[in-house]
Amino acid sequence: MLSIPGWGIGAIEILLYLFISFMLKKMPLFTKMNTIAYYWICMTILTGIWEMSYIYNYEEVVKMATQLISNKTHVWTEDYSLSYVNPWKLSQIFYAEYGAWADREYMATKNDWSHFVEGTHMIFCGTFAFFGMLTRLFDNQMKSIVLIAMAMAFQLMNSILYMVEYEIQCHDIHSVNYNNATDFPAGSVLDKRPFMYVNLFWMIMPTYILCYEINHVPDNYKKIENTENTKTIEDLPSYKDIDSYKS
Repeated sequence: MLSIPGWGIGAIEILLYLFISFMLKKMPLFTKMNTIAYYWICMTILTGIWEMSYIYNYEEVVKMATQLISNKTHVWTEDYSLSYVNPWKLSQIFYAEYGAWADREYMATKNDWSHFVEGTHMIFCGTFAFFGMLTRLFDNQMKSIVLIAMAMAFQLMNSILYMVEYEIQCHDIHSVNYNNATDFPAGSVLDKRPFMYVNLFWMIMPTYILCYEINHVPDNYKKIENTENTKTIEDLPSYKDIDSYKS
């Protein structure tokens, strides 16, 4: 089978994601969605698939990451079969690179921290985003807004807590992510671990979407009014009138 470098696998994956998302955007109920929000929510769903694969194929990811460290190589320049365009397989090389050169908790065998981070994001972000889009597909806009807002709020909090914990680990001499100048340097602003900067998207994008939704919720959802059927206390009949109705 045809083999191409890891960067090519990643490029094809992103192009396929953009193409499929673009085609689905033509559906009437998706056309009115904010474009940036729409594509990021689709990315969140795709990320959920990657995370599920990472947890399921964890042992294989650890083996690949260990080999990358031993050979001092990166997946971007390694050759892989075209089958790795499949999101389930691409996840393995993506997380192997991330575990080897960004966060080595992602190849740890003595704790489940990375499983917790990725698993909670998969459940509370990927799943909620999926059902948010599904409910919009069935024309339940209000429920869609609530589910997507929950997914983005979970994503933002998940990312903030993860990055704070990572910063703590970089200064903990007992952590696998300790900023060791000879073995695993981080640099002053993580410039030696550039793959970590991908996490900025997982903080900036949900913040943008939450702010957008707050400022663009349809007017009919801002205040529930029913002037035709709502009566004040003064409008209600008296007990004497009620008794006369009964008789």
